[in-house]
Order: sequence, then structure tokens, then C-alpha cells
Amino acid sequence: MLAALGLVIALAWGISIAMLISLLHVGPSTSWRTGLSSLGDTLVKTLPAEWVGRQDDVATRAPPRREEVPRIGQEQPVPSEPGGLLTAMVLNTVELAIVGILMWWAVVVSLRPLRSLSEDLARRRVFDSEPLQVKQVPDELRPLILAFNSLLARVDTAMRAERQFIADAAHELRTPLAALHVQTEVALRAEALKGKDDALRKLLDISHRTHRLAEQLLDLARLDAGLHSTGLHDTDLLELAGHVISEFSVQADSRDIRLLLSGTSCMVTCDVDEMGILIRNLVDNAIQHGRDAGTVDVVCGHVMRNELQHPALEVRDDGPGVPEDERAAIFTRFYRAQSGTVRGSGIGLSLVAAIAQLHDARIETGEGVGGQGFSIRVLFPPRDPPA
Repeated sequence: MLAALGLVIALAWGISIAMLISLLHVGPSTSWRTGLSSLGDTLVKTLPAEWVGRQDDVATRAPPRREEVPRIGQEQPVPSEPGGLLTAMVLNTVELAIVGILMWWAVVVSLRPLRSLSEDLARRRVFDSEPLQVKQVPDELRPLILAFNSLLARVDTAMRAERQFIADAAHELRTPLAALHVQTEVALRAEALKGKDDALRKLLDISHRTHRLAEQLLDLARLDAGLHSTGLHDTDLLELAGHVISEFSVQADSRDIRLLLSGTSCMVTCDVDEMGILIRNLVDNAIQHGRDAGTVDVVCGHVMRNELQHPALEVRDDGPGVPEDERAAIFTRFYRAQSGTVRGSGIGLSLVAAIAQLHDARIETGEGVGGQGFSIRVLFPPRDPPA
């Protein structure tokens, strides 16, 4: 587009420069000046006499005959002052009209590729995220088209993740829902009271796991959407962990697991709801994969790394643990450890990793209570010392 506009400007200047060169090269004694004088007088005659107030000799002056050849020293016809102004106005108007037409042509030609792009978009089907072609687009509009293509790519990624989430959720919910159906039928068909009680206990356990799975899926969807429900606030991890642990007292007592909380107060800047989800999934994972009559210890405090003091939260158990070659993979979504005795959903630790990443925290793994079991430590960025 700039090239076309530059051509228009060059043509406009070319017309003016050609007129100036013609005047300087040929000189004032030319039919050009005579014609301009005649044009000025004609324009003046079209105006009412009271507007101009011209003299009779100016009104009746006739241009020299074509066959007359001006002699050197002979006075040339000069347009009157109103005639000269009107002539200049007419010439400027003609020049501006020519420039306007040329600019209109340049804009139409330059923007013609946009019309083809708009027609291409109108013909597209829903969820078609193919990038737009930028070969014929003007250089000035190319960054806009590239940014739009980048937006299409991000939308496509989000849509793929949404479709994958729906497929994964349907797959994960299918098994517990089928189990609920089976245990309900068993309870209905059982004739003995003990058989009904056993089926109902299994039904209650499956219902609890299904409820937990649904919560994790909803948390996962909210994190994928990038939504922060409460915003970032200064929060005491020890106090928040105490509230979360109280939710698991019944679950821990059912397996005679000691649920301990220790450490010191440590402040982090976080989304309280997301941090609650992180602690909840760490504790739930430790209880599920720990041993019966074991210990789950939640520790808050500070850890030194590279001479910096990091707020830290650690959850450890004394269960069978996780092999070192699987410790990185267990934070992948829907991954289930091959060595585990309890089959989980594969969502909890992926939520922990996602929330830690949102808070610029990193995760360390190691041995659990008493050198056995498994521990997960979340290190948060060091806080600036108070002024």
C-alpha cells in the first residue's frame, strides 16, 4: 500500500514540477501564460460584477491574436488579481481530484486481498482453524494477519484440550458409574442382611470415589480455563493446611492412619482456593497410597536453596512409596503408577503440578516417614524481607 501511495504522490509532484520546468525553460513569452490569462478572465466574467469590482479595461481586454508574435519588451497580458486566484484554485482542484482518484485506486488495489480473505472466512465451517494466507496481503497488514493466525492457533489448542478433557472425563466416569450400578443390583438381590450391608458399604465407597473424581475433574477444568476464583492473597500455609486436614479425619480413621500437622507458620502469596486444592490432593494421595495404620505427616516451614529461604509445604507417608523412575511421570495427567496397590484417577498429582506452576513453585520428591514411603515437597518463591 505504501508503494501505491508513494506512486500517487510522485505523480502529483511530477505534474507540478513539469509545469515549473516548462515555465523556466520556455520563458514567460508563451501561449501557456496567455492561456492562463484568458482562463482567469473567463472565470472572472462568470462572477457577478459587484463581487469583483473589476475595471472596464480589464473586462473588455481581449487576448492577443494567434498570429501575433510578441516582441521583446512588449507588455504581456497578465491576469487580474481575482483571475489569478481563480485560476490557481481551479488548477489546484483539478490536481487534487487527480490525486484523489489515484489514491482511491491505490487503496482499492491494495485492499483487494482482504476481500478474498473475508470471503474465505465466510466460507469456512465451524471450528475451522486453518491459518489465513499472507502472501498477497500488504506488508502493513501482515502483522495483523499473523497475530490473527496466532489467535486461531491458541483457540484451536484450547478446543482440542476441551475435547480431550471431555473424552477423558467420560472415560474416567464410566467405570465408577458402572460399579455403582452393579453394587446397587447386588444390594437389591441380596437376601441376607449381611450381604446387603457389604454391598451398601461398597456402594458408599464407590460413591465417595466418584464424588472425589468429579471434584477433581471440575478443578481440572477450572485450571485449564485459567480462572482465579479469589485472586492472590498472603496466606499462612500452616493455618490453611490445618483447615484442609480436618476434612480427611473420617477417611484417615477408617484405615487407622495418623494424620499429623507440624512445622512453623510460613506466608505465601497464592490463590487460597487453588492452594486448598493443592493441599487436599496431596493429603488425599498420601492417604490412598499409604499403608493401613500408617502415618501421613504434613509439614510447613522454610527450606534453604541457593542461600534463599523458600516457604515450603511437604506431605509424606510411610506406605510402599514410588520408584524413582516413575516419580516424574506421576505428575502427568491421567498417569497411574504401575507399582501402586491402589488404582487412582491419575488427576490429583497433575492438579498439584499445575497449581504449583501457576504459583511459580517447584516440586521435589523423596523418601517418606522414617526413610520409607514417599514425600512430595512444594517450594514456593522466596518472599522479600519486610521493609
